[in-house]
Amino acid sequence: MRAAGEPEGGRTPGLEGGAGGEAPELSIVLPCLNEAETLPDCLGRAREGLETAGLRGEIVVVDNGSTDRSAEIARSLGARVATEGVRGYGAALRRGFAEARAPWIVMADADGSYDLGGVGAFAARLAEGCDLVMGSRLRGTIEPGAMPWLHRRVGTPALTRALNLLHGAGISDVNCGMRGFRRDAVPRMALRSDGMELASEMVIAAARAGLRIAEIPIDFRRDGRERPPHLRTFRDGWRHLSLIVSMKFRRR
Repeated sequence: MRAAGEPEGGRTPGLEGGAGGEAPELSIVLPCLNEAETLPDCLGRAREGLETAGLRGEIVVVDNGSTDRSAEIARSLGARVATEGVRGYGAALRRGFAEARAPWIVMADADGSYDLGGVGAFAARLAEGCDLVMGSRLRGTIEPGAMPWLHRRVGTPALTRALNLLHGAGISDVNCGMRGFRRDAVPRMALRSDGMELASEMVIAAARAGLRIAEIPIDFRRDGRERPPHLRTFRDGWRHLSLIVSMKFRRR
């Protein structure tokens, strides 16, 4: 028997990227800026996750101005590549949400820090009727060196407490970049941030719209890149906090 909210159609597992095949049940959206080092492992785990969960899926890699072979690698490994000219994590994700064809979407980073082999756990909660399923690194397992002490002990807990206090979301890890949601919830959230603060905006908008929010513990690993991360601690932390406060006074 099909669970409530489960997509229509057959249950053929694997990747469905062609226009002529059956529609995918789950879209995995990955923003990408120069991730040639980590994309092969990341996409391999995504494919395994879809197969393990028995889901037809597609992987949408949103190239956000890469100067390496990211787009070429993604296409060669079966992903569908979209392009977003406006720079920023939020801009890339919003493009990916618009491109996604499945009724369920899971977003994550393309740096290998999130285990996309676990997408089935997000799909299971969406099948139960949840609208937004947040991953929680703080309630899961964090590999040594994966998250700086300042982020783990100060920044993320402080921003999460501020968001919960002002918006009543009731979550434990507002900055977790792996989360799943229903595609029909996207217009209800009306997201508009171009930067990293989209992570906070999504949770606030979901809470304000009365969407059903759930949370699952996930594992967080050291990313596989040799270059520094795109995140800038103080700049992006301030943008998160400013948005959390300003949205308290923004009309719905």
